[in-house]
Amino acid sequence: MIKLQKAYEFSSEDVSRPGPDSNLPDWRGGLGMRRRARVFLTGFVVTLTLVANILSLGITTVSAQEQDQDQGKDNTGTNPVNFSRDIRAYNDFSKLNTEGDGTQNVTTLEFRTPFAEGKWQWRLRTRYNSTKADLNDDGDDDVDESGLGDSDMRFLTVVNLDMETRTAWAAGLEVFMNTGEDEALGAGSTSLGPQLFYVKFLPTGLFAPALQYRFSVDEDDGRNEVDEYVLDLNYLRMAKDKKSWFFADPKLFYDNENDKKYSVVDLEWGWMMANWFEDMAGQSFYLRPKIGLGSDRPIDGAIELGYKIVGW
Repeated sequence: MIKLQKAYEFSSEDVSRPGPDSNLPDWRGGLGMRRRARVFLTGFVVTLTLVANILSLGITTVSAQEQDQDQGKDNTGTNPVNFSRDIRAYNDFSKLNTEGDGTQNVTTLEFRTPFAEGKWQWRLRTRYNSTKADLNDDGDDDVDESGLGDSDMRFLTVVNLDMETRTAWAAGLEVFMNTGEDEALGAGSTSLGPQLFYVKFLPTGLFAPALQYRFSVDEDDGRNEVDEYVLDLNYLRMAKDKKSWFFADPKLFYDNENDKKYSVVDLEWGWMMANWFEDMAGQSFYLRPKIGLGSDRPIDGAIELGYKIVGW
């Protein structure tokens, strides 16, 4: 069986992701039952603790209307704790870190909506993945597949919003679904990812680090388990007229399963389309180059182009 390094693809703004949503997986055997039990127990405890804290803080969860009133209406889609109804489409083209030539092109469709009187947000993403990779530098593509990739959904709530200190806390759970049409197009596992955001509102934008632990609950035969920590360091700077922005997102990955550590740095420039067309309020586009760092990096570099309709 081919041994293939995980590839990478990521969305605008949030955190997320080599691991359960990677589209170029590492096909090696899983760990022993003792290791499996430890990973599952750790993930279960983290998830249970997160859910318990959300429920205990449920009376302080903040609705989308309250967020709009306190933060000002955000049509850029860059604020992770602003629960608007969005549709997004974006394409990510990556140069893979493989022995020979390797590329991956992923087109993502994303939908977000608030629910429970605006106190929660549900996000769904689905992908079409096209991957080519020469794993041995022999001039032949060992992988050449296209089709439906993995999908994921997330439930997120703001558990605290304090405008005196201009801070917020948000917590959620992401579910990574094993929907890839071919083993080269998905991670081959179903995983959970409890996540915690801290948001500091700044005069010109915000700083929003996020920590997520991802663990698999089911894997296809011969596919790796998922046991990974992801730290996002999101920073947003808005233009004075709030019609354009710069967004930086260094992501740090610690893959316990494969004993790998690496980083992917995203830099995004975005523009509201109402700058040029008055009837396109709430619509925007962005350009996001990326670079992989570290010997274990899944990509050398990438470019993402995206379009959003926010607050419709």
